[in-house]
Amino acid sequence: MVSSCAPDDNQFTIEPKIELESVIQHKDIFGKDSVIQLNISYSDADGDIGLSDTDTLPPFNFSSEFYHNLPIKFLVMNSQGEFNELRDPSSNETYGYQHERIPNLTPPGKYKSISGVLSISLTSNPLFLEPQSVKFEIALFDRALNVSNTVYTEVLNLTH
Repeated sequence: MVSSCAPDDNQFTIEPKIELESVIQHKDIFGKDSVIQLNISYSDADGDIGLSDTDTLPPFNFSSEFYHNLPIKFLVMNSQGEFNELRDPSSNETYGYQHERIPNLTPPGKYKSISGVLSISLTSNPLFLEPQSVKFEIALFDRALNVSNTVYTEVLNLTH
């Protein structure tokens, strides 16, 4: 779900700003965590948030760090109580499937400032690893490659 509006251009900065509005853990019929919903508010003075389907040339090509303009790191607590990015045990590569590609949100017309809320749904059991304690690190890139602030969820204790 995405929403936006056209507020006063002087109200925001050209770097996107995000805030974590809420985190909802959805349970399946057995009472186990199945989906984690992140609700993230955003604002941007020049409204250049989001990519179209045709934005596939560098720096927005598939292998670029900017292809996913809403990188979400899935952090898992290890036995020492430290959080590390989730890794695929078969390849030891970081689990990048939580990253999102937000569609173009630039409003038509003269006023480009935007704000709204992004609602992102993520699996609570990636790679069937059944992580017990997790948190998420979230940022947002705009088309000018400005990076937002980084926000973190609180620790989520999951039931599998």
